[in-house]
Amino acid sequence: MLNSKVLRISIGLLFLVFLVVSFVPSFYMCNSSDGIINARTTTLRSPIEGILHFNSPTRCGKFFKKGELIGEVSNEQISRAHLNELVTERKTLESRVSSLGSRILEFNALNKRLEENIDKYQKYSLIQLQQQLKQTDDKLVQENAEQSRAKKEFDAGRQLVDRQAVKLRDFETAEAAYLKSSSRLKELENRSSELKNSLEAVQSGIFLGDGHNDVPYSSQRRDQLVIEICLAKTAMDEAKSRIEGIDQQIADEQKRLQQLSSYQIKAPFNALIWRMPAIETSSIVIDSELLVLLNCSSVFLDFVVSETQFSDIEAGSAIQYRLLGESQYHTGKVFALRGSGSDLNDHSIAAVLNKDAKRDFHVWVELDPSDLDFKAENFFQVGRRVQVKIPRKIQPLRSIIRFFNVF
Repeated sequence: MLNSKVLRISIGLLFLVFLVVSFVPSFYMCNSSDGIINARTTTLRSPIEGILHFNSPTRCGKFFKKGELIGEVSNEQISRAHLNELVTERKTLESRVSSLGSRILEFNALNKRLEENIDKYQKYSLIQLQQQLKQTDDKLVQENAEQSRAKKEFDAGRQLVDRQAVKLRDFETAEAAYLKSSSRLKELENRSSELKNSLEAVQSGIFLGDGHNDVPYSSQRRDQLVIEICLAKTAMDEAKSRIEGIDQQIADEQKRLQQLSSYQIKAPFNALIWRMPAIETSSIVIDSELLVLLNCSSVFLDFVVSETQFSDIEAGSAIQYRLLGESQYHTGKVFALRGSGSDLNDHSIAAVLNKDAKRDFHVWVELDPSDLDFKAENFFQVGRRVQVKIPRKIQPLRSIIRFFNVF
């Protein structure tokens, strides 16, 4: 009887312990030992070297709207030698283009004058040859008449000589006159044929003179002028193309010098000056840190929990929190969870949680700005400690399994 009663009492106590261990914690809220208001930061670096100047007196905690000018890095010690060389080369090419344009105009004018002179000389030669041909034809008519008269005297003298009516001496004189007239007639005929050939050559634009040929020489001169004009136009087009290329190089060089001479520091978002690695009139080198800006729109709640608490949270879960020193709780929504194996060496996070070997699971929670006093004067509460309440889920089966896992 006694053993049976002790056994029943023992079983009852074990069952009671089981209930207490498995179910009682489900009716309480589990508090996180470490939480903090956090935000993202952005480090602005200088792409050039120079001297830092702020647009207005700047200090940590000063607020800037998106796109607002914060300051400027100016560098007056930059070399403009390449730009000056490009400008000088451009002026030289412009002078060459102007010279080539004048040369082309002169060549065109010379070609036109040469063409006009060729035309005038052709007309003059045509008229001259026509006149010479007319004179030759007139002489040819007279010589034909003279040759006919001399032939008649020659024929008559030959008959008279045969009859011994005249002296042989007179016959020889008539014979000589006939032969001389025939020779002159032949010469005039040849001259007429030559003039006709020259006239035909002049009309076809080939032969323009007596004893010399001006058309081939003039044509050669005109062809040479055409070649010179083409070469000048080609050189001008090359110079113009080079000027266009130099203009682009000058624009690029001016842009490069502008980028090297001045860098404006503008707020990439609504930002708060979180840290100032450099101050007014600091000497800046390339890639130097200028400012560390706090992203005012990225404020969130960052807290750590243990592994057992981590299983009670998921994305979208509602979390209650309050700032240490205040009594009112607010509600936020979980948007990210990071396990203990995550690399937390994130330099873009403004505040850092204290290390806790038992609580190394990070949870990030969205905050409603209207719940907290977010303003530049208090650095948007970043770095402020918080206390978090995590509701535990009532899962009897998991509690029973966890209870038996103790053994």
